[in-house]
Amino acid sequence: MASFDLINKIRRFYRVSENTPDIQWTRTETYRKRMEQVKTGWIISGVCMLAVENVAAVVGIFFFSSFMSFAFLERDKD
Repeated sequence: MASFDLINKIRRFYRVSENTPDIQWTRTETYRKRMEQVKTGWIISGVCMLAVENVAAVVGIFFFSSFMSFAFLERDKD
């Protein structure tokens, strides 16, 4: 998992604490399950984009999928 190593190096370079609630959230099982669901959603969105073949629809699907990904991965309020 080289990507996580890069993120950890950047975090250490800027001296960002690893004990913040947002970082702890990314290590939970719920977050990992949601991440898998988001990956599946992006695959379905990509297939829809290929099927539509309309630039305006592709851009709309892209922005909707992006919004839903960020909203779905947001940390729950405690």
